[in-house]
Amino acid sequence: MLRHLSPTIFAVLFTLALLFVIPWLDRYATYLLISVAIAAIGALALNLLTGMCGLINFAQGALMGVGAYTAGNLGNAGWDILAVPAAGFVTAIASLVIGLPALRLRGLYFGVATLAAQFIVDYLFKILEPITHGVSGLPIRQLRVLGIVIQNDRMFATVCVLSLLLAWWAMYRVKNTDLGRSFLVVREGEIVAKGMGIDVAHTKIWAFLISGFFAGIAGALLGFNARLADPEAFTLGLSVDYLAMIIVGGLGSLTGPLLGSLFVTLLPEAIQRVAESFGIASLLSALREFTFGLLIIVFLIFEPRGLSALFRKLMFQRDARNRKKASYLNNSTQQPQGEETK
Repeated sequence: MLRHLSPTIFAVLFTLALLFVIPWLDRYATYLLISVAIAAIGALALNLLTGMCGLINFAQGALMGVGAYTAGNLGNAGWDILAVPAAGFVTAIASLVIGLPALRLRGLYFGVATLAAQFIVDYLFKILEPITHGVSGLPIRQLRVLGIVIQNDRMFATVCVLSLLLAWWAMYRVKNTDLGRSFLVVREGEIVAKGMGIDVAHTKIWAFLISGFFAGIAGALLGFNARLADPEAFTLGLSVDYLAMIIVGGLGSLTGPLLGSLFVTLLPEAIQRVAESFGIASLLSALREFTFGLLIIVFLIFEPRGLSALFRKLMFQRDARNRKKASYLNNSTQQPQGEETK
């Protein structure tokens, strides 16, 4: 029955179910929900740029850092919840600046350019002390919504889940517009896009702006959650984590970033719990990055389209079995009737 609902209605119902469950979650479960929701927003942002438009971005961590520092400074200045969308707009501009080489560079060359941008922005976080407080990090006061202080994790989880719903709905709407279809054509080939009359430069600019905006939203929520914007939290390692999310989840789909963020965020926690139960926590915790790399290789080899494609394949096989079973039952019930008529 749920499969016949529109994606928007299904997303709203799923969000309402999460909001209903949040008051009964313990502190650890709430922490995991917040982490997954923020990661999903950032993964949706990167998926639009890399999965839909085909532009490799190694500066996702830096862009989220821009969002965190912007929201931190504006939040401390009394902007409250308005600091979150403001951080998105500032990060969109930063994303456009980082993406300007994409108008002339392609493929791996552009990826190297974003890698350089990651290191440059990471360095700026450490030296712009009046804005970032240097290596000690920028303390951020609690988030306020309409004058109400978000005092506990459950209230903040509600904000994050609603933000994720809005981000997913916005991505869904963009994907079904002419601009979204232009992203997909540019991904397949710029020559083909130009032949179809698509302005490739204009399309890339919009991809950077939209992706940067939602990366800033994710960074802002991450900063408010940690109550600190720290340069060490927005390094290349964070960018690699987000690339792992969209690859494992499935490039180009809207469910892929959600599944990938869920898998990649919860995997270290699962490893930690298993290690603690066997008394080898120090050993397995060192294998986290190795596990990520191994997962990416496994998915590229056995299911390059990610968890979302695997999920669709399993659903298709289940539907095929159900149709076969229904056809068999229908034939078995009709046969005695035919014999009785004779």
